[in-house]
Amino acid sequence: MNATGPETAGNTGTVLTPRPTHRSADSANSTFPDAPARRTTSRGNAAREPRASAPSAVRGEVVDRIVDVCTHRPDLPLVMLTGPAGIGRSSVLAQARRRITDEHLATATVPMPRRECDAAHLAARLADELGAPPVRGDFASAAFRRLSATLAGRHEPLVVFLDDVHRISPESVGAAMSFLGALAGTRITLVCAARTGTHDRTSLDSLRQSGLVHEERLRPLGESEVERIIAEHLNAAPAPGVAMALRNSCRGLPSVVHAAVEGYLASDRVRVVDRRTHLVGDRPPRVPNTHPLFADLCEPKSPTWAVLKTLAVLHPLGEAAPSLIAECVSHGEDKVVEILRGLAEADVLLPGPRPNSWRFRVPMLATLLSSCLGPFERRRAALLAVTAVWNGEASCADPDYLPERLVDADRLVDSERAASHLMARSASVANGDRAQRWLSAATKRTTDPARRAAALHQQAVSCAMRQRFGTASDAAVLALSTLPDELSADAVQQLQLIYVAGLAADGDASGLHEFVLNGWRSIPGDDAARGVTRAAALCLLNRWWDAHEQLTAERGRWRADGHGTAAFGQAISRVVASSLGLAPRTERAGTDTASPVTRLLASALQLRDEAEGGGTGMPEHWDEALDRARSTMAVATVHGQTPGRTTTYRAMATILTARGQLNRAHAVLDEARSQHLMLPHLLALPAADLESTLGAHDRARTIAEGGLARAASDGLIVGTDDLWLRLAAWESRHGTPAEAKKCAERIERIAERLGTVSARRNHLLARVLVEHDPAAAKEVIELARTRRRKVEFACTALVVAESGLGDPSLLREAYQTFGGVDALIPRARLRQLMRARTIAVPGRSATLAENERLLATLVTDGLTNQQVAVVLGTSEKSVEGRLTRFFQRTGYRSRAELATATLRGATAVPA
Repeated sequence: MNATGPETAGNTGTVLTPRPTHRSADSANSTFPDAPARRTTSRGNAAREPRASAPSAVRGEVVDRIVDVCTHRPDLPLVMLTGPAGIGRSSVLAQARRRITDEHLATATVPMPRRECDAAHLAARLADELGAPPVRGDFASAAFRRLSATLAGRHEPLVVFLDDVHRISPESVGAAMSFLGALAGTRITLVCAARTGTHDRTSLDSLRQSGLVHEERLRPLGESEVERIIAEHLNAAPAPGVAMALRNSCRGLPSVVHAAVEGYLASDRVRVVDRRTHLVGDRPPRVPNTHPLFADLCEPKSPTWAVLKTLAVLHPLGEAAPSLIAECVSHGEDKVVEILRGLAEADVLLPGPRPNSWRFRVPMLATLLSSCLGPFERRRAALLAVTAVWNGEASCADPDYLPERLVDADRLVDSERAASHLMARSASVANGDRAQRWLSAATKRTTDPARRAAALHQQAVSCAMRQRFGTASDAAVLALSTLPDELSADAVQQLQLIYVAGLAADGDASGLHEFVLNGWRSIPGDDAARGVTRAAALCLLNRWWDAHEQLTAERGRWRADGHGTAAFGQAISRVVASSLGLAPRTERAGTDTASPVTRLLASALQLRDEAEGGGTGMPEHWDEALDRARSTMAVATVHGQTPGRTTTYRAMATILTARGQLNRAHAVLDEARSQHLMLPHLLALPAADLESTLGAHDRARTIAEGGLARAASDGLIVGTDDLWLRLAAWESRHGTPAEAKKCAERIERIAERLGTVSARRNHLLARVLVEHDPAAAKEVIELARTRRRKVEFACTALVVAESGLGDPSLLREAYQTFGGVDALIPRARLRQLMRARTIAVPGRSATLAENERLLATLVTDGLTNQQVAVVLGTSEKSVEGRLTRFFQRTGYRSRAELATATLRGATAVPA
């Protein structure tokens, strides 16, 4: 392509090619592996496949009470378990039977089919199952009397399980209850489950008044119980918010929760990152039509089934839904209304706010049912919904409903009208995945060049701001390749930068290398815009000096160009200057006149001043930082990694190391090294600290030196003061004073070039380590206080204290701060210092509990006894003794059992 006009598709001069889409499952879905072992599935290692037969302990207390009655209360012939459809009655019965069988009591299960559920048939099935004489052909009362007489003489206890007893015909309930009363005083106990409100309570009243029945009513699950279900499926605890959202959408019904988890797996939305389960994207969960969840709703292929599926899509249209459903399923409206009323009586639906309108009692059920629609059914329902809304025959309060139906209807509706609505709505929606889907649909609908170019530009910018550079780059390529004349100069500049970011997001630097070598010359746009984009690509390749030379040589051109190009050139130039240490901080700082879009894109592209903004520092709120990092990495498995995530990996590895999760920190660093990242030398700091924690001090020094060598080869200064400080500490403890002094002098020169507060802090700490200078210690403590960063202050106080300087109050303050972020290893180091200085450690019992928790954390993370001993500063024999006492106290029988319990969300040290 050239700068003067568009090129036709297939022109051999073009260099704008779509990103490769043949990424392997492993690379597309890669996540931080579970430590110490990595799990994989047919989808890569996105998540563990669900185990359909896995027992669930979420109803443990209910099961305990049922087992107690069956084993210790022979005077109670009946246990009645009730609850709404999907509440988990069958699961509780199965758990109870397993437990009772383990108690060496005889059990039997009598099936309760949909048909032939009168008393006579029930008596016959009971007789067959229990080995009693046949009672077929008898009247109900006589059959039960004969069966009762036979069972009364039984000497061994027997527990009989009957599920779905609400299927017993109403006229047979009385005879069945009389039979239950006749069992009083025998060794027979019946455990029955029925849907709430469907069994004859007046018949139960007589048994209740006689004290012959124990009742358990199952209630919806809470958030913690849903968390346990997710952990059982995936061997990983859910990320914050996942369990509560699932609980609310499923109304706490276990069967729906299980189906939803299976559906999310089927739609490839589950990612496990650092032992946390995340849901990525917003594709609906998919389950097959034959899923057991639907078995109690209706017969397969019945009119009710067709009505239910269609209602799942059309119910937001209120009273207009029944007539639209009738048109979809080719039944009369009266028949549809009759079916809907029957579903309401079965507690599947609830009356809506308007007459003859309905809504699902469980929102997730509607979502799962909608996934059962075939392509033609979905398009047909969407067409009817869109037409009804556009004609004013129906309305919906949810502004996202119509865009979704426009996407489903595809080209069955007016394309230009659909494109206009999709573009307008996507501009105001916060959900990035929805906006992306709607904009993608809009670009396919419209044929007007100007509107299509605007849609592609909007899609590219919207996705880029949300770190979805893969999709953003695809839209940018399409716009630049086919409609460059319809784009403004600012839009062209933005799309150029998004394009190169997409090349970087693929993790394959070859595309970037080709672009900076030849491709940038033929990309649409003027020379100034192409030069700025090439500089950005050079930064993404860590060729910082080349980027500096590019910007310097063409500074007059890009400064005089359009507003967008000048703003991006200024932003990138500032980043390069700070990274190379080429100008004092005061010169780099300037008034930012860039547009909001320019600022957001520069941030999204990670083209910001890390040194000036303190981007290499530690976050203050560790739990929140970890959650954000995991969420970002989960999303990146779908939308591609961005090279500017180095500081995120660095902070994550540092936090995990401080918390004693050392193998998990290793996994994070391994994941980071497998990618193409900007400023990769920043990873040397957490890697060196991790090795030092494990006692490998020489290896830590080698890693720090390697990081400095990489920074030197890239011409970088930013972040090197941290590594020189680690070398100064090593030389002070293991090397020579002369070498330590050279390291400190090197840090002083770097601090002068960078002009940042963090570099000044490192220079003062180097003087503390090398010279044991009290004045430097006092100054660095005061400097750290002015930063108002508690964790950074605690780290500073720890270094000062370990150098033998500082007063006792500093240690107590740092100790409290590290406790607030659960930094177990720094706390352990401080306790040793405090004891050595005869400073009381607050809270003896809390200290003992924390020591045990650190031990459990290290063991759970897969460390050997020898490694644990090094981390704790004790002997291997001492670790063996402490572990023995720990397992005896907590009840865990092995390291594997402890690790499994922790993966599933249990606390490592039970209260």
